[in-house]
Amino acid sequence: MSPTDWRFSSALFAAMIFLNYSAAADCDTPHDPEAAIIDCTQSINSGKSKGRNLAAYYNNRAAAYHEQGDNDRAIADYNEAIRLDPERAKAFLGRGIAFSDKGDNDHAIADFSEAIRLDPKDARAFNIRGLAYRKKGDLDRAIADFNEAIRLNPKSSLAYFARGRSYLFAGSVEKALADLNQANAHAPKDAYLALWVDIVSRRNNLPSRLAETSSRIDMTVWPAPVIRLFMDQTTPAAVLAAADDPDATRMKGKVCAANFYSGELSLTKGLKDEATRLFRLAASDCPHSFNERGAANAELKALGVVP
Repeated sequence: MSPTDWRFSSALFAAMIFLNYSAAADCDTPHDPEAAIIDCTQSINSGKSKGRNLAAYYNNRAAAYHEQGDNDRAIADYNEAIRLDPERAKAFLGRGIAFSDKGDNDHAIADFSEAIRLDPKDARAFNIRGLAYRKKGDLDRAIADFNEAIRLNPKSSLAYFARGRSYLFAGSVEKALADLNQANAHAPKDAYLALWVDIVSRRNNLPSRLAETSSRIDMTVWPAPVIRLFMDQTTPAAVLAAADDPDATRMKGKVCAANFYSGELSLTKGLKDEATRLFRLAASDCPHSFNERGAANAELKALGVVP
């Protein structure tokens, strides 16, 4: 999964959740969660650390558990990190992400709000709270948080992307395209951004720019088959076949994307029944942390269909 996949996933956030205490250096390995869990567990069980240093070990092990998809263990460790160090914003941020991945947006928002109280200049915290609000259907609060994230970090492609999709779901197609273009300008190599720019451009009756933007994208890796689908170079069936992966978690994410974006393309072609079928698949099968799940529900609602 690309680190700019725009999900509530540890691929995007785990590295920022790991603490930088020197005492936790031996388990500060966000790109190797298994090693981090082993090292952090040894440090916790050694009995040599207390207070904030011990909290760092719990925090980092929690982030590693989350990286492995074990949200329950992640939350348990974040609970302990917060008990030991209640002023640590990143622990609330990490726990909130784990709650969100479980589909518990109320607890996620409460944790993100506490993280913001502790560190009100963290643009990423506003952005992910905005995503949680949007998952609850509260577009006004979501857009307000994205506005603040952009104010704090005007070069945040993530915040522009998030606000653009919120505008799209609220029916403001022109504002959506303006934000997505801004996001694409800040992250021109991101394949998913290129796809969303194309989707919203078509809704603004503008020609596709994928032939141009795809030249800046690595077309040897996923989601290149989806890009080719939108360029009429392959078929939905071929994209679904390309989603096959020996790793079950990666495959689930790829199948999610294959169904959702095939649905979007069907919608642009006026094939509403096929779009509805594919959006229903995405709404039921995509992980809670994937933007495509919420987008599929939004599209079904716009089509007047019960998910």
